[in-house]
Amino acid sequence: MGGGLAQRVSRSLHAPPVDLRSMDDGTTARVYVPSVVEEDGSPTGLGCFREEATAWRVLRSFLRRTDQMRLERASVVAWELDVIGEHGMTELAHLQARACPVCRRRTMWVDLRQFSALCYGSACEAWIEEHATEANTVDCGWPPTRFFQRCTSPQEAIDALEGVGADVHAHEERSEGTADAALDEEA
Repeated sequence: MGGGLAQRVSRSLHAPPVDLRSMDDGTTARVYVPSVVEEDGSPTGLGCFREEATAWRVLRSFLRRTDQMRLERASVVAWELDVIGEHGMTELAHLQARACPVCRRRTMWVDLRQFSALCYGSACEAWIEEHATEANTVDCGWPPTRFFQRCTSPQEAIDALEGVGADVHAHEERSEGTADAALDEEA
């Protein structure tokens, strides 16, 4: 192996640049990086992918385990390859963990860029999002009961889902009370 480190670095610095542009469409090569940050501030990268859809699938799969971890934030960032400085990075989504208004677990992820939220808790999946075509309209829902409501603000949507959650928890408490009473009778 000829030459020392300085010589190899010098050769690599003077090598012709690698063109990462596709010959077909002329676009710059991009990679997508999903990551999460724990409550103590520790970041965890979840991989680096050529396709945005893959990065989102990996992040969503990871967020389904939110109730088993102490996560605070998550994001998907697109990086342009061979671009120096801040122009090489675009944050596509910045998510914050919140308590779900229905299941009350810290498994609802709120996208701070475009207002939308989804609970990744098992058997919940409560959601909130701005209406795509109607201004000042927010939709929310809870799939297990096919609950859907159109609201005028994010707070109204949260309140509506909290009402669903209150009903669900009241029903669970009544059911537990009935089961406890039945066990007491058997004893």
